[in-house]
Amino acid sequence: MNRYVLIETAYKTTYSIVIQVLDTEEAMPTTQPDGVSGTWLDVTGNTTAQVGWKAQYFFDAGWVFTEPTHEEYLILASALMQKRLDEAARWLMFNPLQYKVDLGVATPADEAVLLAYKQYVIAVSEVKNQPGYPSTINWPAAPF
Repeated sequence: MNRYVLIETAYKTTYSIVIQVLDTEEAMPTTQPDGVSGTWLDVTGNTTAQVGWKAQYFFDAGWVFTEPTHEEYLILASALMQKRLDEAARWLMFNPLQYKVDLGVATPADEAVLLAYKQYVIAVSEVKNQPGYPSTINWPAAPF
């Protein structure tokens, strides 16, 4: 059985995070899931890698996987929240739907997209109210 992990450099941190673990007889994947930018690693034989854990490379030990401390979970959750809010703000900058609504030229479709966008921003900002926060977060899907 082969074990592969998909890691992503944590936003505004100095380490990577395991975002997927794959145990399979197949070869290592060569593509990432849609919307994910990361790197696949072959960690066959390493059973310590778990989703949400830190992945750090040390020249003398190779890849080491450790559970983040509570403080690191808080920092990571904050960074991931900021990343999603930054992406949402950047999207809205190029899709000025609120201006269309304000000027009375928005279509019903524009208004629906703007509402979904606003609901997403609220949902991202409220992940801290989820049970299990900050170590377990169910991130809302972006509507854009």
